[in-house]
Amino acid sequence: MALQNLIDSLESLNELGEKLLQLSEHKKQAILSNDFDELTRTTMGESVLLKAINKQEAVRQEMAHAFMREKGIKSHLDLTISEISRLVFEPEEKARLLNAQKMLVSTLRELKRANDLNQNLVSQSLSFIDFSLNLLIGEEESTYTRPDQSQTVRTPKRNGIFDARA
Repeated sequence: MALQNLIDSLESLNELGEKLLQLSEHKKQAILSNDFDELTRTTMGESVLLKAINKQEAVRQEMAHAFMREKGIKSHLDLTISEISRLVFEPEEKARLLNAQKMLVSTLRELKRANDLNQNLVSQSLSFIDFSLNLLIGEEESTYTRPDQSQTVRTPKRNGIFDARA
């Protein structure tokens, strides 16, 4: 019974991961289309899903401990699914457990790939915004002085399109 609960918790984690993967696709589209409202909604949705994943992970850990207690192991070590599978002697149950693990690992790899892509897209967007702002207002001139000289306050000269002060 505890093994079935463990498999169910792994499948639930996988389902939540797939939902998170769908949100990451929405996030990518929001980044590409510069839709900040959609990006905000997607990020909030991700936050809700991450909380649910954390709760489900706690359930998975409890189910793993319950399975180990059922097998007579009184340790509270956090064993991996591969290690737990060594304690399963029924071939069908072992196959279901390892299949649930395989599906979860696959989903997590896809999430990692999607997260890396979104992180790169955000970084590129920020670089482009920085570049655009520097074109419009110009960069501040760098002045180098010797450390023993007193620095006088100078107003930086801006050579951008907008050279106005408020």
